Amino acid sequence: MSTLQARRLLARNINLPTLPSVMQKLSSLLEDPDAGARDVGQLVAEDVALTAKVLKIANSAYYGLRERCLAPQQAASILGMKVLRNVVMQAAVMKQYDHLKGLAFDLDALWRHSILTGHCAQFLGRKCHNSIGLAPDELYICGLLHDLGQVVLLDGLGKEYIKVVDQARTSAVKLHVAEEAQLGFTHADVGALVAQQWGLPDAIHRAIQFHHAGSAESEQDPVVLLVRHTNLFVHSVSDGLPEPASCFDTDLQQFLGVETDSLAELVAFAEQTKAGIVL
Repeated sequence: MSTLQARRLLARNINLPTLPSVMQKLSSLLEDPDAGARDVGQLVAEDVALTAKVLKIANSAYYGLRERCLAPQQAASILGMKVLRNVVMQAAVMKQYDHLKGLAFDLDALWRHSILTGHCAQFLGRKCHNSIGLAPDELYICGLLHDLGQVVLLDGLGKEYIKVVDQARTSAVKLHVAEEAQLGFTHADVGALVAQQWGLPDAIHRAIQFHHAGSAESEQDPVVLLVRHTNLFVHSVSDGLPEPASCFDTDLQQFLGVETDSLAELVAFAEQTKAGIVL
């Protein structure tokens, strides 16, 4: 984000959300070699509403658990702490914006897209033979948060932002282009600032910042390219377009070290996962 864009954002009094407190505490626990699944579960259990969301996600078809989790301690033991961290991140971020439901903005559709992008980025990360720079579970966070700036703008600008979204749709203009023209910055700019404020790895906020377009330098960043094209791929799958795997051309496949067979698996994975997402 340029200095001018940052000034415009500040001038609009748009508040960037703080990292959910449970994620701050969870990060500390995961760095503690003496902490275990029980400690993580007890932390989540302190928030009743969050616990309900975490268990709903953990018990969804995507994770395919043989037995239903009735407590976060159980979820931590079965899923593992890194997987649970992503589940908690998803639940905590969504919970933070529950108050926006009911506005003339399809928030559920945005969450479904973001979650599916996260899962697909994670899946693809496991298939890459070349070094990407982030672990698959971190690529999930990139996908989950790549459009968070839209939610922050909806929260901060309300009807004004809905008008921008509507105008982009009726004019058949890309949303980030309409945002730049009317606001002076984009949801990608805002999301990247949130990622920086939350202390997430540089690779994550770069992926968010450049998930639509980037600088010459970012075009050589495997995380940026993986997340950007996974975003396009998920849109193609959701829209029912033919050949969604064509979002990954031959040059990109070679750059990431992804085989054609893996892309066919990704298509099948996306279709199956899309149907099992719960909010």
